[in-house]
Amino acid sequence: MSQSIETYDDAILSNLSGTLSPQAAEGILSLGFSEDQRRVMRLLAEKARAGELTEDEREQATSFERISSLLGILQSRARVALRNAGT
Repeated sequence: MSQSIETYDDAILSNLSGTLSPQAAEGILSLGFSEDQRRVMRLLAEKARAGELTEDEREQATSFERISSLLGILQSRARVALRNAGT
């Protein structure tokens, strides 16, 4: 993934305004990849280590990385919201 895209994403997400209700935060924390998606990610990682990714697989891996990063940021904010709410 382009470092500048990742930097822009982080900057935009870190400056989002508003608060999460405890219910919304818990909902965000419940989000995750399915077992099938995790299996695909493991396969892509193995192929990447072996230098065998096709261009389509490289794009798919990049998409997984980006979504995983964004989900991690949102879940971090959700944990902070729950901590601040005292739950």
